[in-house]
Amino acid sequence: MNPVKDRLQSLDVFRGLTIAAMIIVNTPGDHDHVFGPLKHSEWNGCTPTDLVFPCFIFMMGISIVFALQSKRSDPEKRRSIVLKSLKRMVLLILIGWGIQLVYHFDFNTLRFPGVLPRLGVVYFLSAIIYLYVPQKGWKYIFGAILIGYYVTICLIPLQGSNAVTPTHNIAAVIDRFFFSENHLAKFAYTDPCGILGTLPAVCSAMIGLYAGTILKEAKLSANNKFGSIAVLGSLFIVAGLLFNLIFPLNKPLWSSSYVLFAGGICMVVFALCYLLIDIKKVKMPYWLFSVFGVNAIASYVLSEVLSKPLSLIHVTTAQGKSSGMHIINDLFFKNIISPQWASLATALVFTLLVWLPMFAFYKKKVIVKI
Repeated sequence: MNPVKDRLQSLDVFRGLTIAAMIIVNTPGDHDHVFGPLKHSEWNGCTPTDLVFPCFIFMMGISIVFALQSKRSDPEKRRSIVLKSLKRMVLLILIGWGIQLVYHFDFNTLRFPGVLPRLGVVYFLSAIIYLYVPQKGWKYIFGAILIGYYVTICLIPLQGSNAVTPTHNIAAVIDRFFFSENHLAKFAYTDPCGILGTLPAVCSAMIGLYAGTILKEAKLSANNKFGSIAVLGSLFIVAGLLFNLIFPLNKPLWSSSYVLFAGGICMVVFALCYLLIDIKKVKMPYWLFSVFGVNAIASYVLSEVLSKPLSLIHVTTAQGKSSGMHIINDLFFKNIISPQWASLATALVFTLLVWLPMFAFYKKKVIVKI
């Protein structure tokens, strides 16, 4: 089943898998009993959940190549693309803020950083790099950002100390200076989508630029493209583990080692998808994930706002009041499986609720673009 033709199937499937994982991570049935692998690292380290966001940014990098390659050599088209990229950045930021206001309509406490604002800024900066910087110059930008970020975070003393902790780091100080505490994440002292960490996030997108450029290389066979992406991804993983010795893997800071390690994993997993789906053409119902993949932003936004109307539904149980998806978790799954598995099962049901309208879009070949 493939009603949306002329698209790289592995790209849509991998993007769809990433969106599905993001929805499952963001909507556990019970926040007090989150399924183990769906937890973020509290500070240093990298769990499977910590790989979801960089996968999405990596896919963005590939998409930039596929969308802009034929236009980058034309100065007139480049100026138009810059304006469209700027518009897309602004729209993503506004949508991100709008989702927050759906739940808490108060501009005085509106969180300025967030997933969609970061995606918007990273998209714009990555598109500029792709349009105006020759490929041979990418490695200098890439290296300068990662090394410069390491120096800024780890080597510049803050209040006389080089310690980097959740409550003592330059990234958090900069965010508080520009945004104030009222407009930052309430769940952590260090906002995981802050200003400074957006720069290394651009490097995560640049890893996608490299992968996309390999995929678009006409002189390479499909098997060579797979091998090149897989090998390069493996090298990034090794580089990330080595960098981890001096700058630990850290998602809240989007550390340089995290960029390399997570980006390498993204490349290797995508390469496997490309091998199985586009080269070997292994018969499986991949379209189940393409439903999310062809409408990634719409799927994400729906998953964020759907919880609001569901939360208006309330029931009273022996344990107290439940609302929304917690009703399914408390009244059904919790009675037959452990709390952690019940939380996961509820998240899967919610993901299905988001998938159903996206499936209708998929069938009708409706693609929401911004």
